[in-house]
Amino acid sequence: MAAHVTSQVLSVERTAYVQRFLRLTRISALRSLKVRYRGSALGVLWSFGNPVMMTVVYTTLFGTAFARYYDGSVTRYLLSVFVALVIVTFFMSTTSEALITVVANGTILNKIAVPPAVFPVSSVAANLYQQLLTTFPVVLVVAIVVVHDPLRVMLVPVVLLGLALLTTGFALVLSAMYVFFRDLSYLWGIVGFIFWLTSPMFYPAEVVPDRIRFWFNINPLAQQISAIREVTLAHGSIRFGLIGISLASGVLAFAIGVWLFRATRRDFMDLI
Repeated sequence: MAAHVTSQVLSVERTAYVQRFLRLTRISALRSLKVRYRGSALGVLWSFGNPVMMTVVYTTLFGTAFARYYDGSVTRYLLSVFVALVIVTFFMSTTSEALITVVANGTILNKIAVPPAVFPVSSVAANLYQQLLTTFPVVLVVAIVVVHDPLRVMLVPVVLLGLALLTTGFALVLSAMYVFFRDLSYLWGIVGFIFWLTSPMFYPAEVVPDRIRFWFNINPLAQQISAIREVTLAHGSIRFGLIGISLASGVLAFAIGVWLFRATRRDFMDLI
């Protein structure tokens, strides 16, 4: 009987903790969005303008040269670049922003009992909210218009879920490690640039030399790009392996991020 009561109490406490965590995350995410776009005329629409403008630039420079890899269609090249840029810009901008969040909110953590994970998770939530209003619906429309395959269209949210989990996992790892290594912001800039170059966004994966293909294969963003192109632009049999790998990598990154953050957070207060 006592064990049953204890179990119920723990269940209630966990539920209350989760509810409080979600409420604080929502508040922090809204604050972040308000500060970010204070005085801006376009607001969250800037998150749509960035990949659109870059898509135009890449298509102007490379569209004709690489069109032969896309059935000779510059339009298909343009769409391929756009969906890839949505993936990469969301990941890079979110993780770069989340990296400093625990340290930047050290004053709040020292005064109020707030779970430290609220801050990197709220960065992901704020950027995810932006994309849900701007680029992600466009990606879904691209799938509907191009593939004419209901199953592929229904798999688009699955791929985007994998991206969200991957981004959250990296955000948790980076924000925790930044507490201990303040040079991480510079290092992540270099790593992010490598991720950018080794993600086949504006060039087809077929042009990558075999001797460096390994580095492309271990790039988690390249996996996400392959999966999103499979469900938005491909025809024929669905390569479920690509989708499974993108989702599995997201789940793995999320699990590692949660574990590492929980393992290190007890030492945060001594360093921030």
